[in-house]
Amino acid sequence: MRKSHCHTISLWFILLGLLASPSVISAPLCQPQWHNAITLQDSEIRLESGADTFLVKPSGQLYYGVHKVKLNDQQLAVLASYHRMMTDDLPYVLSHSQFIDQELCDRVARRQKKEHEIQSLIPALRQWQSVTLE
Repeated sequence: MRKSHCHTISLWFILLGLLASPSVISAPLCQPQWHNAITLQDSEIRLESGADTFLVKPSGQLYYGVHKVKLNDQQLAVLASYHRMMTDDLPYVLSHSQFIDQELCDRVARRQKKEHEIQSLIPALRQWQSVTLE
């Protein structure tokens, strides 16, 4: 009985050692690289890239500075969808900025996919990118 008990304790110490190893603890699930500035204020999304500032209203309407950008229905729909996503996404990302979990990685991947869709549909936002995954 005593020999079996020692093996069980040894096995637990090995498992604890593996769980505490730096490669297990510090291995990030994803590595988001943040680009450009994005803010949410008064239910409007502000996208800043260098000297360029874009504003996205909840309806999907886009403004370049103070100028309204003419968009078709598909472009308005994709920006309205992006606005809804970002309204939910930004508070989560800010609250998890120091801790990368699977939920953050999933949100970043969805945002990156949506931004690629926007880039392909709206010439004014062809260079817009808030995050990439490495």
